[in-house]
Amino acid sequence: MQDNLLEEAKKHFNEPILIGFDLCRCIGYAEDDDDCYLIVKRPNGPRAGVSWCTFVGGYTYLDCLKQQGVTQSLHTNEIWTDYSRLDNTLELNGCEKEEKFIVIQKTTTFIEVNNE
Repeated sequence: MQDNLLEEAKKHFNEPILIGFDLCRCIGYAEDDDDCYLIVKRPNGPRAGVSWCTFVGGYTYLDCLKQQGVTQSLHTNEIWTDYSRLDNTLELNGCEKEEKFIVIQKTTTFIEVNNE
């Protein structure tokens, strides 16, 4: 198992990320005989559900938005950022945070699933 990629995926657990142009939530890591993957969950819509995205590319972490577009609610004094608004958008559209990080190792001879 690629420990550096596994740790990278864990670091972004439950965070909003972009897969191509789709806003998704990172929920795990997987490997098979050919590649390493981020396991992501998409919100409601035609592509909703869990899928694997190759670690080769096609994904964008959104850490840079954690301090961008800061606004304070007039009613609750809560602080919102572009990042928190994307996270909230996922939740409102059926893509809630997961309780456990998923790890799957799949080879031609066995499948091991570990919900940490």
